Amino acid sequence: MVVKVQTTKQGNPHELRNIFLQYASTEVDGERYMTPEDFVQRYLGLYNDPNSNPKIVQLLAGVADQTKDGTKLEASRYLTSNYTTSLQ
Repeated sequence: MVVKVQTTKQGNPHELRNIFLQYASTEVDGERYMTPEDFVQRYLGLYNDPNSNPKIVQLLAGVADQTKDGTKLEASRYLTSNYTTSLQ
């Protein structure tokens, strides 16, 4: 019996950075960041309804918030990291 394993290639960091910059609306000290709304609503396309609960947006964004300060996402690191790092 032959088992096929599908692997996923890591994305090109330059292309991922360009995608990140399309959605990052905040700049602090020359570094671009995504707000929770940028990540969940603009990038992922979720909870765009005006009646959406903003706490759900914050909760979902918290999954990717590496700074854990709840205000900005360093998504360039998140998007360019390898699969195992992003799962930690």
